[in-house]
Amino acid sequence: MELSSTHLRYLYTIYEISLAASDVRSASVAERMQVTRPSVARMLGVLIQKKLVTKELYGKIHLTDSGLFIAGNFYRKVQFLKSRIPLMSLSLTEEEAFEAACAMAFVFLDKELGIGPRLRGETFPDPRTPINPPQT
Repeated sequence: MELSSTHLRYLYTIYEISLAASDVRSASVAERMQVTRPSVARMLGVLIQKKLVTKELYGKIHLTDSGLFIAGNFYRKVQFLKSRIPLMSLSLTEEEAFEAACAMAFVFLDKELGIGPRLRGETFPDPRTPINPPQT
C-alpha cells in the first residue's frame, strides 16, 4: 500500500484526537491540522479508498484495523523521536521538532511496513502488536 507523509499526518491526527475524545469529526481534524474542511473531506475519501478509515453518514470517523495499526505505530514513533530531538542539542521550535520527528518516522515506517512507493503489500500484523523503540 502506498502512503504519503500527508496520509500519515491525517492518520496521526485522527488517532491523536481519538485518544482524547470518543468522537472524531472532520471539523476537529481540520481545526487540529489547520486545514479547510473540504481538504479533510478529500483526504478522508482517499483514506476510505485505502481502507484505513470509515466515516459514518453524519460525521464520526473511525480508523479500521489497518488504519489503527499504521496510525498507532506512526504516533508512537513520532512521540519517541520527538522526545529524543532535544538530546541532539538542536535549537528547534516545538513545531519544527514535530515536523522533524514526522519526517524521520515516515522513513522508518516506510522501511518497516512497506507503506511507501517501493512495496505495495496489503497485509498487516495484528494492530495490538507493540512496537518497541530502538535501543539506545
